[in-house]
Amino acid sequence: MIERPLEAAARTLRVGFVRAAALGALLLAVGCASRQQMFVVQEDTRHIRATVDSLKSQQTASQQAVAALDEQVRAMRATSEYGSSALEEKVEALAARLEEIIARMDRSLSPLEEFLRRQAVTDTTVAASFGSDYYDAAIRDLGLGNYDLAEIGFLQFLEAYPESDLADDARYGLAETYYARKQYDQASDEFRRVISMSPTGSRTPAAMLKLGLCHGALQDNREARKVWEDLIKTFPYSDEAKVARQRVEELSGGR
Repeated sequence: MIERPLEAAARTLRVGFVRAAALGALLLAVGCASRQQMFVVQEDTRHIRATVDSLKSQQTASQQAVAALDEQVRAMRATSEYGSSALEEKVEALAARLEEIIARMDRSLSPLEEFLRRQAVTDTTVAASFGSDYYDAAIRDLGLGNYDLAEIGFLQFLEAYPESDLADDARYGLAETYYARKQYDQASDEFRRVISMSPTGSRTPAAMLKLGLCHGALQDNREARKVWEDLIKTFPYSDEAKVARQRVEELSGGR
C-alpha cells in the first residue's frame, strides 16, 4: 500500500525532471528560445518542486510509521506478546521494507534537490536575459507600428518583471500603444501609472505631456491645462515643458 503511491510519484517526478533538465540544457546551450519554451521549463520545474515536496511528506510519514512500529515491537516484547516466530518475521520484514523505502527516497531526493537548487540560480540568470529580450521585442513592434503585438509584449514583460528597472519604460511603451490607436482613456490610465511609479523619473515629463494630449483629444482642455502646468512647474527645463508652454498658450489664445 505504501510502495505503490511512492513508485507512481517517482515515475512522474522522473518524467518531469528529464523533460525540464533536457529543455533547460538546450536553452542554455543555444542561448535563445521562445517565450513559450521558457514558460515550459519554469512550469516543469514548479511541478518537480511540488512532487519533491510531496515525496518529502510521504518520507516523513514512512519514518513516523517505522517509529510507531518500533514502539509496538518494544511493547509486545515487554508484555511477552512477541513470542510468535511468524509474527516476529512479519513485523521485522515490514520494518525492513519501510526502512528500504526511506533509504531509496533519500537517494532519489538528494540529486533532485540539487537540481532544484541549481535551477533556481539558472532561472534567475536566464530570466534576466529573457526579460530584456521581451522588452526589446515589444519596442521593435512599437516602432514598426505593430501596436497589438507591442501591447501584448509590454503586458507580458510587466507581469513577469514588475520590479524591473525597465518597468516604467515598459509601462510608457504600453501607454504609447493605446495612444497610437486613439484609445485615449486607456492611454491616460497608463500614463498616470508611469507618473505614479516614478514621479521624478526620466519618463515622467513625456508621460505628463502625453497625458495632457490625451485629455485634449477627449475635449477636456481644463484637465489638459492642469497637467501641462504641473509639468512646467515640476520639470521647467525639460524639452517637454517647452512643448507644454506652447500648448498652454494655444489654449489661452483659444479662449
